Amino acid sequence: MNSSRDPLSVILSGWRVAPPANPDFRPAVWRRIGALRSRESWPAYLRAHAALWTLMAAVVLSAAGWTGHAAAQARMRADREAIVASYLVDLDPRVQASLKP
Repeated sequence: MNSSRDPLSVILSGWRVAPPANPDFRPAVWRRIGALRSRESWPAYLRAHAALWTLMAAVVLSAAGWTGHAAAQARMRADREAIVASYLVDLDPRVQASLKP
């Protein structure tokens, strides 16, 4: 091995870079990201976020189905109670006083 040090290695080992801090660095990066996003077309956005939008659509459809089912069950129970009360009143008018539909 070569025991003598290369002069370039000596110079490079002592070299340090200390750039001044730029207070506008982070906002500038976000402005550039925003500019890139604004140029993105709608189909490209959907392709890039297809999994997320598919999941969101499945959640919304599931919630809508569950809500519709619950509303239909409540409506069915209310209709059944009204039909039963009406039937009992038609059979015996004395029941009308206790049911009051």
